[in-house]
Amino acid sequence: MKNMFLIGTSALLLSACVGSSTKKSIEKLPLEQTSVFASTDKNLENAYNWAKKMALSYVHDGSDPVGYWYEAALPQREAFCMRDVSHQSVGAQILGLAEHNKNMFGKFAKNISESKDWCTYWEINRYDKPAPADYANDKEFWYNLNANFDVIQACWKMYEWTGDKDYLTDSCFVNFYDKSLNEYVKHWRLEPENIMDRPRYMHQPDNFDLNNNFHTCRGLASYVENFRGLTLGVDLLASMYAGYKAHAQMAAICGDSVTARNDLKKADAYQNIIEDKWWDEEHQYYQTFWTEDKTFHRGEGVPVLLWFNAIKDDFRLKASINDILSKEWNVENLSHFPEMLYRFGYDEEAYKYLVTLPLVNRCEYPEVSYGVIEGCIGGLMGINPSSSNNTITTCSHLTDNGVEVEVKNVPVFNGYITVKHIGNKITVFENNTGRDIVWNASFIGNCQSINAGGKVYKTTVKKLNDNHVSSACINLKNGESLTAGV
Repeated sequence: MKNMFLIGTSALLLSACVGSSTKKSIEKLPLEQTSVFASTDKNLENAYNWAKKMALSYVHDGSDPVGYWYEAALPQREAFCMRDVSHQSVGAQILGLAEHNKNMFGKFAKNISESKDWCTYWEINRYDKPAPADYANDKEFWYNLNANFDVIQACWKMYEWTGDKDYLTDSCFVNFYDKSLNEYVKHWRLEPENIMDRPRYMHQPDNFDLNNNFHTCRGLASYVENFRGLTLGVDLLASMYAGYKAHAQMAAICGDSVTARNDLKKADAYQNIIEDKWWDEEHQYYQTFWTEDKTFHRGEGVPVLLWFNAIKDDFRLKASINDILSKEWNVENLSHFPEMLYRFGYDEEAYKYLVTLPLVNRCEYPEVSYGVIEGCIGGLMGINPSSSNNTITTCSHLTDNGVEVEVKNVPVFNGYITVKHIGNKITVFENNTGRDIVWNASFIGNCQSINAGGKVYKTTVKKLNDNHVSSACINLKNGESLTAGV
């Protein structure tokens, strides 16, 4: 009922908040002046500056046939794949690459087709062609089934950061969402009642060859590509939960309460499968692979449950984070540990990953630098915009009150914000987004009130790991700056 109330009111909140705000055109800044980060902690500052330089080295200015793009695949491939763009897009937005994100997501959306069994191109190169390393023809190509749902969630995030309604209403995007959540799901037998009974290989060509990766990997039911006999990964279930939930939020904003309600039911169905069937009570962890012989196995996948916010039980969430922290991971997983761990209140562990990621093996993989950017701004600084609610949240996750961090000119909505944290007790916020907004000023700890601009604001308090987060909503006009503290 709580979810349905939120969905039922979100469209009203959007029209009320945006309709009453003052919108102004803001001049776009060059990339070198965008999201400029500084800290008295030089380990943090150095990690961020390394990441920004590395990430921008992968950016292309629109002169290629594919248009604006950045590398989001194996280095030197000159291409971008669905998974990596979905996971790099928030970092890219922070760096001022909104045009690049929209173009690349649009390319994926445009190329969904029945001839490819409602897949699109897994990887597109700078020549605006499917990358030959992953595609031969519409019947022979590499494809991970998670990708469509990952893109849907990422497009929702892009709307929340930018307020660009094309992500909600453009016919190309709408068609991709509709086909992915309907025809694609049915065609690949991904419905909740069928997903654990589906065959390993589907929609095979007449000349099906077990030694041909474009045959055996055309419709992988996981991002894990090397586990023999796999018919379903827990990461696919998590991505479907997130995809349906994101689309429910889109539908609610567009006034389609029926679709929103149905999508939420479907999201809950996939989450219930994870909780009811994949949790191993004896060992206190989630299984990650389901195979053609109807048995569970363990391997990669648990971090993806956190990435998609697919765990609803606090005890199981903690057990999963402890499970993750006890193992070694590849850079594709490690890239997002800072943001995820900060999000769930593991601030000391998140910091360690944040400052050491520039030193790991394969740190040149594009996902690493974009992950560090998101880890610093979205994780450490807790900056989280929501265009649907016309709010911007901030929350310092600094563990040393003697440290200061500041980021200038973060692209949000139609303009920019600047945020400075002095330890975790004082935050300075400057709103140049082009609209009046609600600043959701948040601080770690159980605080009864927040002081800002000579006023005292009562807080709402939520549990976060073994601590609390206290928040207050503060109206802030475009062009105004305000200091809040506890």
